[in-house]
Amino acid sequence: MKKEMILTESSTSSNEILRFVTDLKVWLQTPIKWLQGYYSSVLEKEVSERQASYITQSQMAFILTIFPIFNSIIIQGSMLLWLLYSLYKCKKG
Repeated sequence: MKKEMILTESSTSSNEILRFVTDLKVWLQTPIKWLQGYYSSVLEKEVSERQASYITQSQMAFILTIFPIFNSIIIQGSMLLWLLYSLYKCKKG
């Protein structure tokens, strides 16, 4: 008895992959756009994507500095440096 197996090739076109990547990019940028609009309404001036990123980084660094999750003084020091750097970038930015 002869056993034969037929394998079919499922070819994914490059257009489908490109469309998936662009859809993923739009999906990932949605929270950034929302935060940008939120910061613009709170500050009552136009905030760019970069400035929104700096503000978000400052908030994250502040939370991680004030409420430590690690016992290491080195990590806490690096969080403090990150906070100071992100505040500097906010002011400059």
